[in-house]
Amino acid sequence: MIIAQKENYILRTWEASDAESLAVQLNNKKVWDNCRDALPHPYKLENAQAVLEIIGKKEGIHDFCIEVNGKAVGNIGFMPESDVQRFNAEVGYLIGEPYWGQGIVTDALKEAIRYYFAHTPIIRVFAFVFEYNLPSMRVLEKAGFNKIGIGQQRGKHYP
Repeated sequence: MIIAQKENYILRTWEASDAESLAVQLNNKKVWDNCRDALPHPYKLENAQAVLEIIGKKEGIHDFCIEVNGKAVGNIGFMPESDVQRFNAEVGYLIGEPYWGQGIVTDALKEAIRYYFAHTPIIRVFAFVFEYNLPSMRVLEKAGFNKIGIGQQRGKHYP
């Protein structure tokens, strides 16, 4: 299902056939350096197939594919909280290195959030970014997020 179709990208739901393209984009240490530890490196086709299978089993749409020129090149995913935090969701995003700095993620993030608010009970979205990832902080600011703070020495690169 297409969520948004823009001049330079399409935001849509994931398809099993996206696995190969996803694996190519995620098998990049520069991308991996900015992701959670759950993302393996090297990233293989089997990893992408497993992730897409999990996404396909979720109830509702929480994960969005960023497509450029017919290829899956990025992801925006929401992780809803539970209990008293059930109206909050963490959002994470990534895009292949060849597409960095083009404004695609910023625009796609705005579209994904708009869709997510309209189709879920979520009323608040938040994100975590490594302290050294200034471009990602800028994506969030351009998408309307407010910076609350920077946790020093947090993340996979520190003991």
